[in-house]
Amino acid sequence: MRGLSCYTANLHRYLAAESDASALVAGSVRLAVRVDSARGLLAFSHHEPSLDRLPDGSRLRYAGAPTPAEALAAVAGELAEHGRALVVVDSSRLPWSVTRAGPPTPHWLLVDGRRAGGWHVVDGFAALLPAGEQRPHHGWSSEGCLREAMTLPGHWAPEHELRIAMAFGSPVAVPPGTALWLSRAPGGPSPASGEGPLAQGRWLRGDAEVLPFLASHLVERGAAASVHLDDLWAAAAHRSFSYRWHLAHGAGRPGLEAKLAHWERLPQLIRFAIESAGRGRPRPSLVRSALELVLAAGEPQG
Repeated sequence: MRGLSCYTANLHRYLAAESDASALVAGSVRLAVRVDSARGLLAFSHHEPSLDRLPDGSRLRYAGAPTPAEALAAVAGELAEHGRALVVVDSSRLPWSVTRAGPPTPHWLLVDGRRAGGWHVVDGFAALLPAGEQRPHHGWSSEGCLREAMTLPGHWAPEHELRIAMAFGSPVAVPPGTALWLSRAPGGPSPASGEGPLAQGRWLRGDAEVLPFLASHLVERGAAASVHLDDLWAAAAHRSFSYRWHLAHGAGRPGLEAKLAHWERLPQLIRFAIESAGRGRPRPSLVRSALELVLAAGEPQG
């Protein structure tokens, strides 16, 4: 799904079976950053309302098992009840991933069918990545291949741990286990005002707070800011998805087209600046001007 992260692209596929997934996702896009997370990393929230709460009021939650075989037994139950399930895989173990054989990276995969010895999988993620063009994939996977992909490392890199916990937009618990999937269960009441999932920690919310902070943070960290390149890519990709959805539904075309163009250029400009800093040629003016342009572009409407 163009313009969505590997998490949201496949959650979109999950949601599309029972709702207008594009409207839900486009309407949820926002940007918030926690600036006091552990180990000096930033935590990014890309969605509000959080996408773990489904249209029927139920919720998706991570569930864990000691082995992929045990996890797939639970996934079979999700298929029987809901017709589909999301599983957590290591993209470096996916045969169709352009990052195959790279460092372990968490990824969601939709499973929507089962037959003797195999599972039907759908990966809607599409993007032009530094490693090459990632194309969507769907087809039958052998039991062994899916188990291999669901064999997760003992520990993710710290930035990956933050991203997998924040994949819905609000922080959720990730249980221990060498195999993970998303289990659907009845949802509880929504939190009262001031008690929401972002109530803990120091969060900056909205472009007017987040973008000036990011400009200063990226300039200060220089090449070390590369740890957040994927977060910035996701922020720009989700915002671009939202603007394209609004354009397709007749919202203020001239203004939105300019905003879309600024956000689509942002990841390339920031990557160039950070990589240049790594070569000893920092470009603070490029970082600041790129983020000033998207700040002037404004946030999604409606």
